[in-house]
Amino acid sequence: MCKFAILYSEKLKEYDLGHVLTQDRYQNFIELFQERLGHYSDFKIVTPPYATDSDLKLIHTEDYIQRIERCESRDPFDTPLSPGLVRAAKLLAGAGKYAGELVHSGEYAKAFVIGGGVQHASRNREKGFGVFSDVGICAQNLVQNFGVTKILIIDTDAHAGDGIYEIFSEDPKVLYLSMHQDPSTLYPGKGFVDEIGNGLGKGYSVNVPLPPHAGDTVYEYALNQVFVPLAEEFEPEIILMVDGSDPHFTDRITQMGLTLKGIKMVATLVSETADRICAGKLIDFVGSGYSSSLQVVSLGWLASIAGVTGTEVAIEEPYPIPPDLKPDRGLKEASETVRSIKNRLSAYWTCFGS
Repeated sequence: MCKFAILYSEKLKEYDLGHVLTQDRYQNFIELFQERLGHYSDFKIVTPPYATDSDLKLIHTEDYIQRIERCESRDPFDTPLSPGLVRAAKLLAGAGKYAGELVHSGEYAKAFVIGGGVQHASRNREKGFGVFSDVGICAQNLVQNFGVTKILIIDTDAHAGDGIYEIFSEDPKVLYLSMHQDPSTLYPGKGFVDEIGNGLGKGYSVNVPLPPHAGDTVYEYALNQVFVPLAEEFEPEIILMVDGSDPHFTDRITQMGLTLKGIKMVATLVSETADRICAGKLIDFVGSGYSSSLQVVSLGWLASIAGVTGTEVAIEEPYPIPPDLKPDRGLKEASETVRSIKNRLSAYWTCFGS
């Protein structure tokens, strides 16, 4: 029996923006996956369906969907629209929705949306390489159509997920935790510790900004101090994870300090938490990474998959780790941030109480 679904289609190659996000990442990854993990019977490549208009309307407005169909972009520099890109965006959205259904039903223990993890798109705006919120559609479908009442989204992409935050900031059924590079140093300039949600959702959005070049030990510390106790108290029915390769130290547009070993560690820690709290139900949207080396991008995705599934596979750094990139670099700053987060959220979560 296959336990892990890899949602992938050759048609994802239409998701090409012509700059740091190009279609060759997909072919490079799937070749690496087949080489390193293709012989494992636990994995199955599953072809995702395209999202329908009703699927998209779980999150997005009708006016927005129609504007995207006309390829009228309001973010033409970062997210230029084309018919091919729109098709691929619908495919990613469909993959996110389907992945949630496969895991919720128990057909697969865990699922991976290859190329997924749209963070910045909101209900009515494309932004930051993203068009349709695959993560949002996945979560809303489970809540609206399957009766799920508690979903935890853990986002370890180097950029703060301002779109996901906006979509769910007033919804206490979705606990959103974003761990990212200090937003005063990186796009989109949001994701500070005081952004904790609004209305009924106040306290259900948690931002963990980390200093540039933060290393593996810092991520592990922050996850254990913030993510793990929150997950234990919230007790989600399913966990959605947004990650990829852009926290890697070679990335072109971020300045974080994770190694491939660190990326695997993060995925392992999240997966072990899911195994303990929600019967292992986990969907991993693995799609970020803008290193000039596609090998690094693909290896990062593979490291995440290996960590989530507990699969032993050789993953070695293709480039030397800089001597000043220590695993505990940034730990002092991160500990101060964690202290501030706990102070702000102690009124909402007993795990952060004094």
